[in-house]
Amino acid sequence: MKNIIFPLVLLAFSCSTKNSINSKTTENIEVENSCPDNVNCSYEILQGKSILVKTDGIGKVYYEFEDNQDRVVVKYKYDLKVKDPNLQDAGYREEIVFEMDKTQKDFSISGKQLQDYKVLFGVFCFCRHAGSYEVKEGTIIKKGKSISIDIPKIVINQKLSEVKIKL
Repeated sequence: MKNIIFPLVLLAFSCSTKNSINSKTTENIEVENSCPDNVNCSYEILQGKSILVKTDGIGKVYYEFEDNQDRVVVKYKYDLKVKDPNLQDAGYREEIVFEMDKTQKDFSISGKQLQDYKVLFGVFCFCRHAGSYEVKEGTIIKKGKSISIDIPKIVINQKLSEVKIKL
């Protein structure tokens, strides 16, 4: 088992995440809130995709992307840099992912409306609270070329609760 996990961890850390719209890197999109020195903060905007929320056999939530030309997925990652690359299970990542209609201009959603946007919070680590969670409280505001995301604490030691992205 350990022989399989180590190459997967190396592969995960060697992959780079692009900040993309239509699979092109842009200089016009930026994360407005600061990212700590020991963390890689990144985002993706996936045109023509939507989120398919699923539940596994033990009731844990996970998601997959599916093609949908009318939707856009926004994904923000907070990835703690591993100090010692020899440690296999030292990684820690949080993410917020949601979808919206591609023609939608300005909006403000909260409460039960979050379910319509399939807002998910994920924790990826060798820890007890790892996994994806449906966000049932919080706020997402898109105004002009800015997106502001505010979610409550969902797990212990949660690092990510506020994100501001300027498109």
